[in-house]
Amino acid sequence: MKTLSFIILCFVLFPGITFSQKNNIAEFYARVDSICEFPAVDKGLVIMCQKKLMKRYITFVGMKGDSVARIVAVTLKPITDVNKNISLVVDFQGITPTPGKISTWGYIFDRNGDGKVDYMALVGGAAPFKPLDFPDDYPKKREPLTHDQIEYLVSHAKTIFNQWADDNYDDTLDAVIHISMDPERDWVDHRLLVRSKSFDKKFDDVRAFWTNLEQQQVAVEHTPTSVSIYPVGKTIDEEITQNTLDEKTRIMQLINQAVRECKIKPGQLMH
Repeated sequence: MKTLSFIILCFVLFPGITFSQKNNIAEFYARVDSICEFPAVDKGLVIMCQKKLMKRYITFVGMKGDSVARIVAVTLKPITDVNKNISLVVDFQGITPTPGKISTWGYIFDRNGDGKVDYMALVGGAAPFKPLDFPDDYPKKREPLTHDQIEYLVSHAKTIFNQWADDNYDDTLDAVIHISMDPERDWVDHRLLVRSKSFDKKFDDVRAFWTNLEQQQVAVEHTPTSVSIYPVGKTIDEEITQNTLDEKTRIMQLINQAVRECKIKPGQLMH
């Protein structure tokens, strides 16, 4: 009975903490990836609330017919026509994939039900994703493509979403799943899980995978403070560091300030 009373007391005093850390980024990733890849494009989007904070417009967007804030956009100018400005599926300029007119948006989640965003899938660009049977002889950058190769590129193109998580619910991010490009081709080569399972700002769980985090993972060389990646649109590698997480943390905190000012209730955020 004493143990049970202690557990109940911890949940009352610290409602954001779970003993098993369920719904951490490794467990939650597949659900979010499914939402990103198969959006409800037939329903249409509506603006639920828009606030100007620190020279940025924070716009919460839902689907027609419900009251859930599924999407947030952070822009320098107000959004007036959300269905024209936010594209839920990949767009194209010629044969080049693009995320649409506005790329500074993403899906938001409140996993522990405390009324704050603690998980974000933010748009990171657009590109074709390599399948497991990607041909070794596919042309490299600046090499000409045949008609069949162009069709192959278009059929594998998607909007890129990088997922960011606050897994111990302390209002700071400590984990990310980020794409990494093939440095010789403009294709997404793999995804990287980077997180601090001990929440001490040291990366102690770093894995590469393709589509299934649990079945296709590969160990990645890294240091406790940096992991190399090839971002979309870059010709040289960059690093994920604590500064990377801190930058996105500031975005999450700005979003949560807007959640409060818009009076969005816990039940009005995806979980």
